[in-house]
Amino acid sequence: MDGEDGAGTPCPSEAADEADEADELSAVLLASARLIAGSERLADALARVAAGAAAVVPGVRDAGVAVRLRDELSSAAHTTETAEAVDRTQIRMAEGPCIDAIAGARTVTLPDAATETRWPRFVPEAARRGVRASLSVPLTSTSPAGAVNLHLTGHALDDPSTRRRIQRSAGLFVAYASLGLAAVDRLEQLEGALGRRDVIGQAKGMLMHRYDVDADEAFARLRRASQTTNTKLHEVAWLVACRDL
Repeated sequence: MDGEDGAGTPCPSEAADEADEADELSAVLLASARLIAGSERLADALARVAAGAAAVVPGVRDAGVAVRLRDELSSAAHTTETAEAVDRTQIRMAEGPCIDAIAGARTVTLPDAATETRWPRFVPEAARRGVRASLSVPLTSTSPAGAVNLHLTGHALDDPSTRRRIQRSAGLFVAYASLGLAAVDRLEQLEGALGRRDVIGQAKGMLMHRYDVDADEAFARLRRASQTTNTKLHEVAWLVACRDL
């Protein structure tokens, strides 16, 4: 029994090592989340997510982020050409761990490309680029929707303990990264909304001056032009403003 020989209980030094490793991981994750959240633009934040994943998850050098923007999935950031090529292949074929991870909102692992029977078109292409295993973890934020893709070229993930360790590190990293991404996305949307409001206000002022109408009538004219041309209101306002610039 474990209690008789101590085989099931880690020795004090092992427990201390595990605690130190957990503390180090927590510190790295927190630093990564702060760096991502401090990005001025979503594109910069996505690049930092890819770089952070490669730095945090053991054995990973080729990392990428795929996100759905305007109903289209694209490879938004990557650390290497290999990561970019493999992610683009998944998206083009609509097949692979990334596609399944986003669709099912769950982590999807390709443990060994040499024996994998799922994704019959994608796996040979990934293997041809040196990928032996892959892991895709969906972002937990609703915006942007997507996944972090980790590709391993040094070894497969057929060992259960190694696979669990990498899955755990990847899952924790993506959870932290998602918080940072959501903050940047909200800020970018807010800035965009304020910018659109400023353009509309400027266009209203120009119409009021040009046609000697009040603010309500100027806005009504903008709205009618938007509906008639099937163009977004802020785009119509931008066109009006540009005429007087």
